[in-house]
Order: sequence, then structure tokens, then C-alpha cells
Amino acid sequence: MSAAAKSESDTMLCCTSCGIAGGGDIILKKCDDCDLVKYCSIKCQKEHGPKHKEECKKRAVELYDEILFKQPESSCFGDCPICCFPLSIVPEKSSLYSCCSKHICEGCNFANQKREVEGKLQHSCPFCRNAVPNTEEEFNKQLTKRIEANDPVAMCYMGGKRCEEGDYKSAFEYWSKAAALGD
Repeated sequence: MSAAAKSESDTMLCCTSCGIAGGGDIILKKCDDCDLVKYCSIKCQKEHGPKHKEECKKRAVELYDEILFKQPESSCFGDCPICCFPLSIVPEKSSLYSCCSKHICEGCNFANQKREVEGKLQHSCPFCRNAVPNTEEEFNKQLTKRIEANDPVAMCYMGGKRCEEGDYKSAFEYWSKAAALGD
């Protein structure tokens, strides 16, 4: 359907069948299947039905295809900052790097590891290229730096860790602060 036809149907102010203008007591109702035309009554819709049937079917198929094949713009976890694809809802299919607090998808993570092996390079973050911590202590130190810098992703992650440890009050505080900062 062309943009002109769509804008015409949005601004259509009269019944397609009888031509009565909408407004006041007359409320025009769109065709349930295609949203192309408006009618003032069920009687007008039934009278105009045979003329409208073919166009309506075509538009209904177009609408169904648009809904069926529309890709979500992103997931609830956001997008990978490298490839810009939506991150998986499965947590194991992405990694959080404490140096920059970025979630990286497994595809970009794998590409980085391949680059490092082929180039005989030190293991580093795929996003910021800082060295990846070797111990849990180093990881926590980097995470603490990110939290001090008011990074909402780092705070959200720390809230999850505290929740797993059973410290629900601390977890709630981290999550609340992360939410206030925008994550």
C-alpha cells in the first residue's frame, strides 16, 4: 500500500459507502481487516463489501506479512555494541566484561577469540581491548570501579550477585540505583 493511500485512509472523514461525514454523533469505524476504509454503520459496510472485498483481502495479507516478518528492534537485554544485533534472552549466549560493563554476544566474542589465537595476542575485551582479568578478585576490582563511575550495567550485575548470595537488601539497593540511572 502506498503512503498516499495510507495517509488518505487516516484522514478519511466520510463513510466510504454513503458519503456521510463523520463527526458529532456519527462515528466512523475502520474496516476490521484492512484499515483502508471507514463506515458509518454495519449496513453501509455490508452494502460496500462486494466492491471492497478484493482490495481488503490484499491489504489484510500485507498486514499479516508485516506482523509475521517484522524483526524486533532489540531484545530486553539491548544490542551487542559491536555487531548491533539484539542480545539473546539466554544469559549464557552473551558475556559481561567488567572493564567496560558491556554485554557482548557470543558471535563477537568468538570472533575476538579467533583474532587473538591467529595473532597470538593476549586475551582482551572485544569492545575496549583492555586485558581480561585472570582472577575473581581482579574482576571485582574492575566492577567496583565501574560502580563508582555510576555505571548502571555494573550495578545491575552486582545486584544479581548480591541476590545470589542472599543479601537481598543490598541487591535491592544496587538494582534501585541502576534503575534510577537508566538500566
